[in-house]
Amino acid sequence: MPELSVIVHGPNTQDHLTGLLDSLTAHPLPDTEVVVAAVGDWARETARRHAPHVQVLPLPDGTPDATARAAGAAR
Repeated sequence: MPELSVIVHGPNTQDHLTGLLDSLTAHPLPDTEVVVAAVGDWARETARRHAPHVQVLPLPDGTPDATARAAGAAR
């Protein structure tokens, strides 16, 4: 099964994460597992609320970008 891993990290997270999740909901990718590496409580809760069909990989606040990428890739 193809996999799409998404990492939204940094100061514009609130603007980009909701838009991305809404787009994935509006245009589903059939037979594709979508994994969102969510850094912090806000991102995790937003991902779960906006797109319950995606798998959320929760990461603690302050997780560096490289660590978030590695966690998403390792998944």
